[in-house]
Amino acid sequence: MAALHGISKAMISPPEWLNPEEPYLVGISGGRDSIALHHWLVENGFNKIVYCHLNHELRRGESEDDEKFLRKLLGKDLIVDRVNVAELAENENLSLETAARDARHRFFQECATQTGINHILLAHHADDQAETILFNLLRGTAGLKGMKSQQEIGPLTILRPFLEVRREFISRYLLSLNHSFRDDSSNLEPFATRNRLRNEAIPLLCDIMKRDITTNILRASDHHWGLEDAADNFLSEVEILDPQGRIYLPTLRTLPQALQKRSIHQFLSSHRIPNLTSAHVDQALSIIHPDAPPSMNLPGGQRLRRKEARLFISS
Repeated sequence: MAALHGISKAMISPPEWLNPEEPYLVGISGGRDSIALHHWLVENGFNKIVYCHLNHELRRGESEDDEKFLRKLLGKDLIVDRVNVAELAENENLSLETAARDARHRFFQECATQTGINHILLAHHADDQAETILFNLLRGTAGLKGMKSQQEIGPLTILRPFLEVRREFISRYLLSLNHSFRDDSSNLEPFATRNRLRNEAIPLLCDIMKRDITTNILRASDHHWGLEDAADNFLSEVEILDPQGRIYLPTLRTLPQALQKRSIHQFLSSHRIPNLTSAHVDQALSIIHPDAPPSMNLPGGQRLRRKEARLFISS
């Protein structure tokens, strides 16, 4: 999708992988981005939409007002649920951000089961993408990787049609049509890492570099994805896994170290290991040698084991 230099009523045309005749779920908060997505879908003829709103119960009073606003806007096409995310985070020893994300994904899957619709649209945009890339880079999790416009998470397919649209264009779009939305005051609070990246780090880096760094972050990520795609195309021709889905170490050891790491990362990701970092991949790489310890702990209570020239995951 080309960068936008102006703004039309419909803002962008639907990508080819979206069909107005098909049913979709839409994750909606009431905020600027998801409300823009709602109006954009309506204007582009999408009329088989079911909206999914999860009340996180984090902002007393505001959360209830968000729900009322959405019920008035959307009526019967809205599914609502509530989760005490603060309590969930404490009980499961998670950050608020992680607990909220996990709660949303579970809710979206429940909506999919209830409606029989397995595709859900989310309003992540290019500035969200830059924050995600910077966040992943600083955590050492996935290099310059960000979100995908189409992503499989369990039985759900997540679709992000605004992923190359800048936040400023979304704001201008809503302003041009005089659409109201709800502001989430928690987005300004410094308790969340993503909030601090958005509100403090990125503006400071822009000031230091005297330019809009978001564009350069996105460009660097595109280059990274190109290299990753080339690596994945090569690995698709190499039979790394045995018939039982375990990594076959004699084959893995023939690859350059960078492709060994890539293979291990793909393997762990395919098993939905949470909070995966480059340190986990490096440690996994170290146990492929016969004289190394035969197993290691993974996030989520799993273990990666080496036995009979195979790597596999067990509880």
